[in-house]
Amino acid sequence: MMSEEILHAPIFEGSEKRIEVDFRLGANSPANGLRSLSRDMLDELMTLARCCIVSSRSNELMDAYVLSESSLFVYPTKWILKTCGTTRLLNSVPRLLEAARAIGMEPRRCKYTRASFLFPENQPFPYTAFEHEVGFLDEHFGPMSANGSTAFVLGEPYQGLQWHVYLADDMQPLDPSSFKPTYNLEVCMTELGNEAAQQFFRNEKFVSAEQTTKDTGIADLKPRAVMDDYVFEPCGYSMNGIEGTGLITIHVTPEAHQSYASVEFSGFGEDLVDPVKILSKVVKVFQPGKVSVTLSVDKVDMDGGAWGALTALPAGYGLQGVASQVSPCGGKVAYYTLAEKLATPGSPTTPLHHAASFLSVVTTSSDSEADNNSEPEQEIAAC
Repeated sequence: MMSEEILHAPIFEGSEKRIEVDFRLGANSPANGLRSLSRDMLDELMTLARCCIVSSRSNELMDAYVLSESSLFVYPTKWILKTCGTTRLLNSVPRLLEAARAIGMEPRRCKYTRASFLFPENQPFPYTAFEHEVGFLDEHFGPMSANGSTAFVLGEPYQGLQWHVYLADDMQPLDPSSFKPTYNLEVCMTELGNEAAQQFFRNEKFVSAEQTTKDTGIADLKPRAVMDDYVFEPCGYSMNGIEGTGLITIHVTPEAHQSYASVEFSGFGEDLVDPVKILSKVVKVFQPGKVSVTLSVDKVDMDGGAWGALTALPAGYGLQGVASQVSPCGGKVAYYTLAEKLATPGSPTTPLHHAASFLSVVTTSSDSEADNNSEPEQEIAAC
């Protein structure tokens, strides 16, 4: 726990990279599976991803870690790592698989997602183009997928953020009595309202992270969750909340020229939230100009098709686009882009900048090797 240290906010990218890996317990695996990994091992994995653990919370079902750049969640058979900035999340994958195999666990499913980068030119290889990320993931997860992996991009590049998805699944039979599909609701927002953004600065009004969570209305999004929150210096905010198997995680980059916030709810059937009601609460907190909403489930046949429809919009917002995809790997994703009705066309700088992030950036092998071997600038002073 680093409660007395003040950490400096990442200075670049708000959009997160996110990987979710599900594992199978082996005959000799510890009952608590991935939760048996030592703190030293977790620190090693985070170092590979170019971030560090700030604080943690646990319950009987999972462990949650606030990172210097986003969040880590560890269940017995599920690993969720979410990092922002110019972190190198995928660098941790080979070592994670090695550590899991050492305790008799093999991956059965991988889901990698991210929104468009607001500043794609700052990203190191392989995040310079989605096909490079897919190539890396296929090296490690492609062989386990009987039908091959699936990768796709949802949304139009000039309607806001696009949603990039990679899925691989071994498609082996699962016992319905012991397996429950995972549901995700993710909201990504740009052009945050000025008053809303100012709440996430360490200025003369700042009291504590706990008070910020309460005053902004974030505490009401999942009121029974055990929360772990942090306000960075001079600005920025991260929060994890856990309740049973369900989680909420929020990350905010509030500077006007790069404002971004993400809110994610994830869990199983009993952890589901009403997407229409929760979205209205979320936009009230952040007052964004543009919003993207992703609703996903990892097993459509077990879901019965009930999850994935946004049946109404928050007041003051109009629908820009909608897209959905059912994957041969068993997943389903629905993606919506919304815009504030009163926004002045062409006025914000952020969407004009990130519109280029859907383009592939050609990187030579020598460039990529140099990127992978070079030491990046340290973004988090405390790490």
